[in-house]
Amino acid sequence: MTAALFSGGAVTAQQIAVPSGVEFALYDVILEEAAGIARFRFVVPAIAPAGAHLEFADIVEDLQFVCDSVIVPALQGNGWSEAEIVLSVSDAPADFGTYDPAITQFFQPFRLKDQTCIWEDF
Repeated sequence: MTAALFSGGAVTAQQIAVPSGVEFALYDVILEEAAGIARFRFVVPAIAPAGAHLEFADIVEDLQFVCDSVIVPALQGNGWSEAEIVLSVSDAPADFGTYDPAITQFFQPFRLKDQTCIWEDF
C-alpha cells in the first residue's frame, strides 16, 4: 500500500479496515514536502446525511487508528520522520481546496513525531 500512497496525486481507492467497521477508502494523498505537510483524504459514505449520518464524534477513534496504523507507517516508509498531517474524510470525493455544500467533510490535524501520530487542534 505504501508505494500507492506516494504515486503522486490521486490513488486508486483503497479500503481501510477500522475498529468501528465503518467503510474508509483512501482516495488521495497530497504531499507538500517543502512545508512538511502530508494530506491524506478518505471517503467515508457513512457520514453522509442520506447515509448513516455519523457525526465526527462517531468516527474519532477511527481517525486516530487510521493515522497510527496507515499514515505513520506510510510516511516513515517513505523517509518522513516528522510532518504535519491533515486527515480529511468526506462522504464523496471532493476537489482539493474547494467547498461543496452538498459534501460533508471532517478534518483532523495530527503531528508525526518520534514514530507517533499526535492529535492536534486547529
